[in-house]
Amino acid sequence: MMKKSFQILSLLLICISFMGFLGIGGNRNVNDIIKLLKAKVGEEVIKSHITHKDLTFDLTTNDIVNLKKVGASDNLLSFMMEGNAFSEFPFDIEKEFIVRKPVVHNQIAIFPVFKKTPVTVEDYITLDEAQDRKVIIIKEKESGSVPVVIIENIGRKSIFIMAGEIIIGGKQDRMTSHDVLIPTGKKIEVSVRCVEHGRWQGKSYEFKSGGAIGSGNVRSALQFKNQQEVWNQVGKKCKEHNAETSTGTYRALLSSEDIKLRSKPYFDALRPSLENKDMVGMIIALNGEIVCVDIFANPSFFGKIREKLLKSYILDAISTKETSTEVPKKKEILDFFSELKVARIEQSIKYKANCNYEMESEKLIGNESKDDDGNLQHLNLYKQ
Repeated sequence: MMKKSFQILSLLLICISFMGFLGIGGNRNVNDIIKLLKAKVGEEVIKSHITHKDLTFDLTTNDIVNLKKVGASDNLLSFMMEGNAFSEFPFDIEKEFIVRKPVVHNQIAIFPVFKKTPVTVEDYITLDEAQDRKVIIIKEKESGSVPVVIIENIGRKSIFIMAGEIIIGGKQDRMTSHDVLIPTGKKIEVSVRCVEHGRWQGKSYEFKSGGAIGSGNVRSALQFKNQQEVWNQVGKKCKEHNAETSTGTYRALLSSEDIKLRSKPYFDALRPSLENKDMVGMIIALNGEIVCVDIFANPSFFGKIREKLLKSYILDAISTKETSTEVPKKKEILDFFSELKVARIEQSIKYKANCNYEMESEKLIGNESKDDDGNLQHLNLYKQ
């Protein structure tokens, strides 16, 4: 009787092993991926599915063989195996924020950031929302002035405009050079930089939103460099994408069909995993190095501006010649943020309802915008 039971058990173990080899039973997550591959779902969609569902894999030799049989690329297999490398996520930064594991596509990795403590700042509307509601007026200063425009809020909610927002029209296209909060009923002189150095004329003295935010190098130059360096960065970016015009405007990048075509795979792969309504920011890495951070106090506001930010990050990604798939680990992120403890901090520009503070260390430069009560509105950092 014992001998017969042993034979049955042995036969059962052989069947289970054989089923695992065929992809039946065993690792359910692997079987799900096999189903998606058989359904001819693109690998970028599969990667987004893995990230969104927070799937992990402990691939056996048989798993790898079965995945290869149904068309899995080495890139997808590496992505599945690297999931274990992100086991150290989530973790805390700056006491009040949580960083979760990254969403990765080719050379770009985006780490979602969440806030631990309750939000205490008011709910602002964006530049685009204000324009849609027709509650914002943006004009040239009387007689015209390159570094200043006049912005008036005639609505019932404060308008938050972040550094790098493009406004088109007037005598030349501009970008806001610092974060600014425009309270209801207020008219403010706002610091801007020119991003169209070949034009100083126009039938209208008014501006409208360009619907975009400058790429990383342009935004950094806007906040921390002079006008010539802004023109240099705009010219460099336009040249990289064959989008040069007679007036040298950044606007040419926004209408480039080539950029739209090259950006789409990135956008489609990254966006689905970055739509959590509780997110307040993102940490961006290119080719294995942290290059930019945008963190807001308000998840509602961040949700409205996330898509514009994502497009600006992708523009930087498709501009890089390197295509390293290395991703920063927890230590590298913590080391980057530790620079804030040694950074020089000084007030850069104060508006009626918010103040910008410049921060600089050997490894990073950034801007922190705070309201009149000292609450964080927006933390923006760049690698030096």
